Amino acid sequence: MNTAFLTTIFPMNEQYLYNFFNSLENQTYKYFDVIVVNDGYKDFEKIKTAYNQTLNIIELHYSNTPAKNREYGINYCIDNGYDILFFGDSDDYFEKNRVEKSLEFLKECDIVVNDLSLFDEKGVYEEKYLSHRLENIEVVDFEFIKDKNIFGLSNTAIKLKGMRKIAIPDDLIAVDWYLFSMLLIEGKKAVFTNETISYYRQHQQNTVGLKKLDKASFEKGVEVKQKHYKDLNDKSNQFSLELKRLSNIKFDDMKSINNPLWWELI
Repeated sequence: MNTAFLTTIFPMNEQYLYNFFNSLENQTYKYFDVIVVNDGYKDFEKIKTAYNQTLNIIELHYSNTPAKNREYGINYCIDNGYDILFFGDSDDYFEKNRVEKSLEFLKECDIVVNDLSLFDEKGVYEEKYLSHRLENIEVVDFEFIKDKNIFGLSNTAIKLKGMRKIAIPDDLIAVDWYLFSMLLIEGKKAVFTNETISYYRQHQQNTVGLKKLDKASFEKGVEVKQKHYKDLNDKSNQFSLELKRLSNIKFDDMKSINNPLWWELI
């Protein structure tokens, strides 16, 4: 089985990359290529050299928006005949059984989304966050993610066989939500598992939706959801009600939810 693990890199903390590649080097399943879309990281040869005995790293030089960088990497994997594609953010790291366990589930489904443990510079502070809302081996359909998201580009793996090349709108912010919404609308089967974990580094920009929002982050979230539904509507013409609701929403309308998922509070 021809398997790829896709990430993007950019000017960032070098130690994050060592943590990322250490977790790939320690995977129990070893037979995959690491595809790296490099958008401006200057000294990546040093990183590649550190792992050239244990990982097959393929570097692609490409500089565009975050959405287009992802699109370029995915389409490269499709063009080059990979059967399975894993996603991972280069500032995260992964349980050592992530590739092996996901491949097991992909025998019976098209998409695997695994649990997340949240961490910051002080360490892990929330274990298995998604398990607050989902059961192990639960099938996740489009209706579940219609108003929220659990599919990130650091905790998912997909079958590529038969998949068409993708086109992601340039200014899309929630690339992951859009991509997996489209796949589920097309009828792909997705399963959640907490039998493996992605350790998800927390920055201000990726915690939007996971905590109580201030007015500025609420307005940003509304913008993200409007863009998301507009782009989905262009494809499937079924999100007019969501767009109408968002055009009238106010900060005081924000939901109160325990363990919210991404964009769910809005």
